[in-house]
Amino acid sequence: MDPPIAQRLGDVDAGDAVGAVEVGEGAGDRAFCAGADITGFAGISPHEKEVTPVHKTLSEFPRPTLAKIDGYCLGGGFELALACDLRIATAESAFGFPEINLGLLPGGGGTQRAIRMLSDARAKELVFRGEHISAERAEEWGLINRAVGDEEFSDVCEEFVSDLVCGPPIALRKAKKVMNQGRDQDMDAGLEMESQAFGLLLGTEDVAEGTAAFSEDREPEFRGE
Repeated sequence: MDPPIAQRLGDVDAGDAVGAVEVGEGAGDRAFCAGADITGFAGISPHEKEVTPVHKTLSEFPRPTLAKIDGYCLGGGFELALACDLRIATAESAFGFPEINLGLLPGGGGTQRAIRMLSDARAKELVFRGEHISAERAEEWGLINRAVGDEEFSDVCEEFVSDLVCGPPIALRKAKKVMNQGRDQDMDAGLEMESQAFGLLLGTEDVAEGTAAFSEDREPEFRGE
C-alpha cells in the first residue's frame, strides 16, 4: 500500500529536488475526493476521532502545492484541496461541506480556512447549508484559481506546475512562508517579515541569474542557490 500523503511529504528532505507537489484526481472519473466514509463515524466516542495531519502537512509543506480537481470535491476532500496553495478544477466539478447534514461540522480545517478565504457570509453559507456549489461559483468566490473545460484541464494544470517547478525555489519557499504566516499577523508584522525575506533573497545566486536572464532576454535557469 502506498504511504499516505502526510508521510510522503514528511519524507521529503530540504535538499530533495522537489519543486512542487500536485495532488491529483482520485480513482475513477467521478471525484477528486468525496470525503470520509460516513459509516466509519458509527461507534466513535466523543473526542475520540483525531484530525488527520495531512491538511496541516500540506499547508505547511515548504514547496508550492496544487490540487488538480475533477469531479466531486466534498467534505474532507474539499478540506484537502483548500490546504493546497493553488486549485485547478474542471467546469463540471462540485464543492461543498455536507457535514452539517450529519449533525457535524468540517473537522479538518474547513471552517477556519473557509472563513479566512471568503467573506463571513459566504463561508457560513457553505458550512451552514451543506449544499454543493459549482466550479464556476467556486472560481467567482476565489476558492479555486481556474475552472476550465475538460479539454483544457490537463494543459492548464501542466502550465501551473511548470511555472512552479521552473521558478526560483528559494523565493517560492520564502513567498509561501511569508504569505501563510503573515496572513494572521497585523500589517506591520507582515511587512517586516516580507522585508526580511526580500533582503535575504537579494544575496542568492538565483537573483543574480534572474537579473542576468532579464538583461539578456532569455529564460532564467534557477538552481535554488
